[in-house]
This record gives sequence, C-alpha cells and structure tokens, in this order.
Amino acid sequence: MMNKKNILLVSLSHLACDVNGGTLPALLPFLISDYGFSYSAAASLMLAYSSLSSIIQPLFGFLSDRISKPWFIPAGILLAGLGMSSVGFLQSYWAIFAAVALSGTGAALFHPEGARFASKVSGSAQGTGLSIFSVGGNTGYVLGPMLAVALVHAFGLRGTSVLALVAASMASLMFIRIVRMPLENHEPSGGQVRDAASGSSLPDNNWKEFSKLTVSIICRSALMVGFSTFIPLYWIGHFGQSEASGAFALTLYGAFGVFSNILGGVLSDHFGYRRIVRISHAALVPVAIMFPFVENLYAAYALLIPLGFALYAPFSSIVVLGQRYLARNIGFASGITLGLATTMGGIVAPLLGKIADTWGLGAALQTMSVFAILGTIFAFLLASPSRNLTE
Repeated sequence: MMNKKNILLVSLSHLACDVNGGTLPALLPFLISDYGFSYSAAASLMLAYSSLSSIIQPLFGFLSDRISKPWFIPAGILLAGLGMSSVGFLQSYWAIFAAVALSGTGAALFHPEGARFASKVSGSAQGTGLSIFSVGGNTGYVLGPMLAVALVHAFGLRGTSVLALVAASMASLMFIRIVRMPLENHEPSGGQVRDAASGSSLPDNNWKEFSKLTVSIICRSALMVGFSTFIPLYWIGHFGQSEASGAFALTLYGAFGVFSNILGGVLSDHFGYRRIVRISHAALVPVAIMFPFVENLYAAYALLIPLGFALYAPFSSIVVLGQRYLARNIGFASGITLGLATTMGGIVAPLLGKIADTWGLGAALQTMSVFAILGTIFAFLLASPSRNLTE
C-alpha cells in the first residue's frame, strides 16, 4: 500500500532540490546582460550544473545499491540550494561555473536515493508513486524561472539567497523524517536480492534493453535541457519579448509538463510503461520539427502544450522501466534514468549554444529535432521487461 505521507514528503524534497536547476535558465539572461556572457558561455553553465552529475549520480546510485544511505536525500537538497544561492554573490564566470557545478552535485546526490525511497513507499502503484515524486521535481523546474525573475527584480542577483533558506528548511524536515523511520525500512546491503512486495527473487539485469532505454533518455534529456535553455532566450531574441515574458513561457511549458507527468504516471499503471514511453516519443517528433518555424507568438505558446506533454508524460514510466530492466540495481538504474534527464542533455547545451551564436537561435532549435527522431527510434526498439508488466 502506498504511504501517502512519505510520498508527499519526498516529492516536496524533490521540489526543493530541483527548483535550483529551474532557476538557472531564467538567470541566464540576467547574467548575459550584467556580465556580457556569450550564448555559448551561458549555455555552458547548464553544463556546469550537469557535468559532474552525469558522472557522480550513477556512482551514488551504485553506492545506494550496496549500502542504503537515506541521508543522501537531505544532504543533496542542502548542497543544491547552497550552490545555486551563491551565484548571485559572485561575479567571476569561473566562480559562477563552480557554484552551479556544486548545485548539480547536490542534485546528483539526491536523486538515486530519493527515487529508491519513493519506489519503496509506493507499494504496487509504482507508476503513480514515482509520478508524484517526479512531479515534485518538475514543479521545482516550473516555479524556478518565475521565482528567479521575482527575486532578481526585488533584490537583484543577491536575491538567490532565498534558495538557501528553502533548501535548509526542507533538508531539515527530511532529515527528521529519516531519523524517525523504523530501522526495518532500511534495505540490507548483502544477501539474495528479493522483490520488496512479493518476497520472490528478482530476475537478472537486462543490460541490453537498459542500454536502448539509456540512448532514448539521452536524446530526451538533450531536448529537455535544450528547450529549457532556449525557450526564454528565443522569446527575447526572436519574438522581442521581455525577460519576464521569457520566464513566463518557460513556466507555462513546465506547467503543462507537470500535468502531463501526473497523467502519464496514472496511465502507465493501467496501460503499461513501455506504451506510454513510445506514444510520448512519437508525439514529440512533429512538435520538435515545427517549433523553430513558427513565426506567430501565440502559435508558439500553443505548441508549448504538446511539447510539455511529450517530454514530461513518460517521466515516471522511464524510471520504472529502468528499475525493471536492472531489478537488482535499482539505485544505479535510478541514477541513470533520473541523472541523465538533467545531465547528459547539459553536455549538448554548449554545442547548441555555439550553433545559436553562429547561425541563430532558430538553427539551434532545428538541430534538436534530430534528437527527437533518434529517441523515438530507440523507444520503439524497447522489449518488455521480464517482470509481469502490461504493454
């Protein structure tokens, strides 16, 4: 049976962690304006947030498979908040780069153990439970842009200090909850690996199918980071809108994503995780191709609806599939599926920024359709996990 109190708490923790990543794209125009950073330099800050995470998060996940470390959850929240809050107090590009990288490391520490915690307390409704967990993170990304703009307009760049207060408060609540949890909730580090719900032995890891899923995730993450980076810049540079309008467009896109995340999680428990992943990827291709060629501002706003659905609806399904393909290493699987969603895409961001500097923002957005097509191909190549799942 799902423990609703614990699911809600870890979802709010996810929000407090990922709100820091959500503020970063909205802070980029202010950093460009105040410090004269180029598009490629600004996009590289997305890499700073994600580069260490892409390496460390799976390692943290592997460690949590060996020895469960619930305190990774509050520690990750705290590091993520402290790193991003310090951005407003720094002027050197490389100091800002390091602070953002520290925030990304905090996110890497949080996600594998957070997903393990959410999976453990979700009972048999893993799709719904993990969608609630991931909605917390998505909501953080949605609130981040508007929060960043509000803080900068009210207090200047030093308004980012509020992020440290949010992180410290939520980390304290989560730490208290973990300390109060009974010892039997902590998983053993050795012995035969068994299903927590049924007590039966788990199947062997299916690395072949997990590899296909990973390629699909990398493509999707490139799109998520690319659109998160360039939507506000596109609204400002292409449509001539204000920084606040760019942040609003990013928030609107994320809001549709949050709704789609919940919908996708509920549907996946009824119709199958793999099916939701395939449908979402297939819907993404025409939207990604059309988006850079829309000249009407209101039409661009309208495309944010299917874009948010296609990118966010499969979120929990991807995590569950990864955990089913690597049933004996769900921490590592969570580190890959959740980590790559915000990390490997960041590695592509500087390349997209270079394309934007050379050929314009439209060219960078056109390039992203290649990732949509490739991700869809690998989504349709996925086989069903060995465990008994609906298709």
